[in-house]
Amino acid sequence: MDNSIRELRLFELENGPLIHVEVNMEELPLFLFKSRDRVEESLEVRNTILTTNGQRLQQYVKVTGGRELGLPGPADRDVYVATMRHVHQGGGMPPDGRVSFTIYGLLRLMSKNPKAGKNHERVRESLHRIATADIYAENAFYNMEGEVFESQRFSPWRVTFRRVKHRGNRAERHILKFDEVLVRSYNANYLKSLDSDFYFSLHNSLAKTLYGLVDVRRKGTLRWTVEIQQLRQLIPLPDIYYQPSKIKERLDAAHRELVRRGFLTRVDFEERRAGVHLVHYGISPRFVRERTTAVSDLSPRDLAVVESLIETGMWPQVARKLVREQGPDHLLTLLDALPYQQGIENPPAWIRRYAENNWPVPLPGLHSMEANSSRPSVSAPEPSRDLIARQVKARLEAGEFDKTIQDFEKLPYEDYKTFVGASYPIADALGNRFYLSLDGDLYLYVGGVEEHNRFRIHTLQRAVDV
Repeated sequence: MDNSIRELRLFELENGPLIHVEVNMEELPLFLFKSRDRVEESLEVRNTILTTNGQRLQQYVKVTGGRELGLPGPADRDVYVATMRHVHQGGGMPPDGRVSFTIYGLLRLMSKNPKAGKNHERVRESLHRIATADIYAENAFYNMEGEVFESQRFSPWRVTFRRVKHRGNRAERHILKFDEVLVRSYNANYLKSLDSDFYFSLHNSLAKTLYGLVDVRRKGTLRWTVEIQQLRQLIPLPDIYYQPSKIKERLDAAHRELVRRGFLTRVDFEERRAGVHLVHYGISPRFVRERTTAVSDLSPRDLAVVESLIETGMWPQVARKLVREQGPDHLLTLLDALPYQQGIENPPAWIRRYAENNWPVPLPGLHSMEANSSRPSVSAPEPSRDLIARQVKARLEAGEFDKTIQDFEKLPYEDYKTFVGASYPIADALGNRFYLSLDGDLYLYVGGVEEHNRFRIHTLQRAVDV
């Protein structure tokens, strides 16, 4: 599958169809799929995820509806999306989370008749229903600032309806007050883009739900795989759709519309052992490309490194942050070294750990890569060993290797011991290559990675390893 298209930056068009929505609210199963006889007072979802540092995290979400109005449903999600488009068009989330609005304006954003009294009442009821929903997210609310999952209990917003005099007439001046946790997350830029025009153009309510869910869960890639019972909880469907065949049947119309409208390229069902049923979604590169701005603060080379980091399983937000903060060069070295590492259970965590510490990295594959190189050799006079030694000494005295020496001396023993006496070179963040002897002598490779290319620069002073 083509994975070259990523959602790299959000649109900044003030009145365009692409809007900013807070990611946690897109991932939490707040808007259930309602049937006429559905009477649940609450819904629960459990999940296990692998975090960026390799830990397994148990998540639990419970959404409880208000006593009078119950749980939010598809019509309420429409109002929520219209509200977030209104926030977007107003320049984003205010620091205090207070947003003024009119029901008339929300109805226009949903392309509904703003003069129909019934529509006004339905929107008011939806705003109240969302306001009275109680969300408890245990290890399931991501804090972008701290880069951790938190446990939070909150309601999305409080709503105040009021009419004021304006030029002798009574006019709407309603207020939404978003909960503090959403304000903080929104302003920390934990956002994604949602094509509100495309959303409101969908006829099937489940298609709307799936569009938002798949688009956020794909994490910037062009595919998403989910266990079918987990998908049922995330939508969520009533318990009568517990059997996989019933779930597939209920989703069929939504899948067909999303494929026909160009968001999905394919939907595949797979049955594995022990009764595990998977759903594989393929997302259209063209759909993503047409909704991705060409303007980016990353260069084409930076973007290529971001793509490679995402392919290892790293979250797109983390990959972009690493490239912006660390630059592409050391990350490219880490990516080149990754296939030759032994016992790496979590490649993204390994790359992030080495990148953020700017640690030297082993390059076991370098010899084989150079041996298989098809580039023609070019003969040129080699400088004398004495001249190279003087140049290395000058670089050493200028402090060029100070940071790398300190890193070798402070590396955790489990990492350090893999370098000692290794037959392959070790690269630092600047691209220099080294050899570490059994006695702790550090050598710099110059002009090649053979033994005669080594020049001693320092004897490491490490604390006694226990």
